[in-house]
Amino acid sequence: MKRNRRVSARTRAVEALRKVLDGGRKAGPLVGELSRSLSALDSDLLRELVLGVLRWKRALDAEIASVSRVPLAKLAPNLREILEVGLYQLRHLDRVPPYAAVHEAVEHARGSGGEGAAKLVNGVLRGILLQPAPAEPGPEVVGAGLAPALARHFSHPEFLVRRWLERFGPETTRRILAADNAPPRLDLLTNPRRSSRDVLRGKLQGQGIQTEPSELTPLALTVLAGNPLRSPLHAGGHFSVQDIGSQLLPLLLPEGGLLVDLAAAPGGKSLSAIAHGRMQRAAAVDQSVPRLRLLGENTRRLGLPEIRPVAGDFSALPLSEGRHERVLLDAPCSGTGTLRKNPEIRYRITADAIERLARAQEAALSDAVRLLALGGFLLYSTCSLEEEENERVVERLLERERGVERVPIQAQSGLPAAPGGFLRLFPDDRTDGFTAQLLRRRPGPDGEAPASVH
Repeated sequence: MKRNRRVSARTRAVEALRKVLDGGRKAGPLVGELSRSLSALDSDLLRELVLGVLRWKRALDAEIASVSRVPLAKLAPNLREILEVGLYQLRHLDRVPPYAAVHEAVEHARGSGGEGAAKLVNGVLRGILLQPAPAEPGPEVVGAGLAPALARHFSHPEFLVRRWLERFGPETTRRILAADNAPPRLDLLTNPRRSSRDVLRGKLQGQGIQTEPSELTPLALTVLAGNPLRSPLHAGGHFSVQDIGSQLLPLLLPEGGLLVDLAAAPGGKSLSAIAHGRMQRAAAVDQSVPRLRLLGENTRRLGLPEIRPVAGDFSALPLSEGRHERVLLDAPCSGTGTLRKNPEIRYRITADAIERLARAQEAALSDAVRLLALGGFLLYSTCSLEEEENERVVERLLERERGVERVPIQAQSGLPAAPGGFLRLFPDDRTDGFTAQLLRRRPGPDGEAPASVH
């Protein structure tokens, strides 16, 4: 039974990889689709194989190319992915003995391409087993050779690694790369209307689900073992699944009455703002009606009726300009702070794409600022580490909007100081990476609201 289970998961992993890399699909939702007819163990293994290969693909391919007599680009359909899945098991999983991983890959190749394919896969994987696993480039690698060496080892775009080295330095860059390739953990937002964090943690522990509290937010738990989505506490609205970074963002805004949450779906920031008592109500604005329906389902499950889904986009916001005291714009971005959970991004992002996104973010931020009342606050954030999508977007806005100013974010417990008035968290074992900046429309004459307000 074990052998059949792994063959099924491995076969679907190959299918998923081709759809992600050749068809442009998002890995997480696709894995969910392909897991529907699988057991819990099958689903876990499928997710591990797909996301693991995507995190380490460039390094895996380099090892395969060093042994294969056939160039990677000329391999028959599916063989490259079969080799990647097999090698990922050899290098990164200990649940499958090496001989079994090789045997399974060979059988898969035989079924996919016949005896020739089986012999090629057998020869490549057994040849790799004779070699030591590649080591991370050591401190002796410096200068122009460091970026390509780190990019190859950690399977990241070289242009990203190069700019991170220039902007953040080698020590921080190595930490980012290592965090991006570590397995992600699930975060939970405690619903205080059902339970306290400590009580929820104890109940989950009684169901075999191990968690630890986060020092970044007072309602967050990080799952260490077990699947909380199968717990009746989830169906009962005791918690929602939400990244700690998403939970943290509303806490960076001063407390208020109504939060206008832009590009909001599926609504995590609004949920956090209400759950933490930072806001009394929230209007969650998004142009995706299906994702807003998901938000509606979550608010009903959690018993948080203060959140109102609003369908709309930045070019025609269905809200009054110049009237709102608290606005949050978590802008669509390149996602370079989320490469651990969304590893397929690293094979799609380019410097040109980042510049295009920055122009769209600039337009969105201009629209968002028009909503602000005199003295109102706007938090602009992205899950990107790139200054093109963050500091530069805000700087260009401030050049045009003389009535808007940047306000220093007050660092909270567990957060680093915010040099330059903004907050940037790098990916680590606590959270994905993101950048946040706090803006205010000046309350005096210089902050006069737009002329179109009436």
